[in-house]
Amino acid sequence: MKKQLFLALSLTLLSLVTVNCSNSNDDDNIPTNQQPTTTQYFHPPTWIQGTWKYAPFGTPMDSQLTLKFTDSDIISISSGGTQTSWTEKIKVSPNGGNVDETTTNTEYNVTIKYNSTGVTDFFEFRKISNTEIQYRQAPVLNWTSLVKD
Repeated sequence: MKKQLFLALSLTLLSLVTVNCSNSNDDDNIPTNQQPTTTQYFHPPTWIQGTWKYAPFGTPMDSQLTLKFTDSDIISISSGGTQTSWTEKIKVSPNGGNVDETTTNTEYNVTIKYNSTGVTDFFEFRKISNTEIQYRQAPVLNWTSLVKD
């Protein structure tokens, strides 16, 4: 009985060591033109989550500048209602892309680098109040007000 218990424990330990010491890593074998489908590129802070519209003089208008922030994505909404996920834009770009974010209690900055084109998009958002943010995008860099919808 002791021999059987010892053999069972030895085999279990051996299989654990073999699995943990394997030099194969499936994550290293992802082709460069495919990003994992579970990649979360964006992590907008809670203060910016929601839908924001262009607001000249504080009055929301139907415009091309409507942004929706979720806990894991940024979505552009056209005046016709078409929604474009920024995560999906990265995923459909050849070779994907990378996102760098900087977050504070009043600022959210996003830099998107598309791997195949070398194009970089840079966005800055700053909180003015619970119902107003300002946004700017390189290369224009003029601040534009958005109000919560």
